[in-house]
Amino acid sequence: MFMNKKQKGFGNKVALITSLGFAIVLLTSLAIVAAWSDQEEVYPTYEDVKEEISVSAGDYKLDKQAYIGDPNAPVKVIEFIDYKCPYCKAWNTENFDDFKEKYIDTGKVQFFVINFSFLGPDSLKAAMVGEILWKQNSEAFWEYEKAIYENQGDKGTIWANEKFLLDLIEKHVPHGDAAAVKKSLDNLEGLYEVKEDLAITQANGVPSVPTFIVDSKQYTNPAISDLYEIIDSKLVKSQY
Repeated sequence: MFMNKKQKGFGNKVALITSLGFAIVLLTSLAIVAAWSDQEEVYPTYEDVKEEISVSAGDYKLDKQAYIGDPNAPVKVIEFIDYKCPYCKAWNTENFDDFKEKYIDTGKVQFFVINFSFLGPDSLKAAMVGEILWKQNSEAFWEYEKAIYENQGDKGTIWANEKFLLDLIEKHVPHGDAAAVKKSLDNLEGLYEVKEDLAITQANGVPSVPTFIVDSKQYTNPAISDLYEIIDSKLVKSQY
């Protein structure tokens, strides 16, 4: 596993670690507390998904994931995220624009996002909104990705409630339809995909957020300079 003790930026933080079983138990308990404290809010849990989900090691179900970049790009990069994770925020607010300009816009990297939602019941709801917006259109998803990190609350509080998320779409996601998102949330749309993403993390041994997969190799919370070095090495090997 890649880890640099002298990492800068988001890389110098200790990664957030959990497991599939712990996440389900924790989020169920937090959802009960949230419902007790806010009678108007309903927080879904992973247990609300009754369908069986099966994922094999090495399968990231990329055909179902949000992405940006040329599908023919020689390098595939996956980021596992929780929208409440402060280190994920650091990556996106401090590094993503440069990363996009350097690798995505030049056709070198196709970049995917997979949910690993465990920091609270509102983590699931925030991830569900992302899934719903991705199905609306890709522009809405990436506008949401940027906005939610820029307006991120404290990971120890339940801040990504439905009102916050819908207001965020109204103000910062011009390609999104907040009314349609509300209707989809009422029908628990997106929850299956979020739980399937969690199963992907379990099947592939993803320990924390942010974790990056670069052409099937896993790097947990790398420094941005190290991530660039890894990608550049892959590009040389691909003779891009």
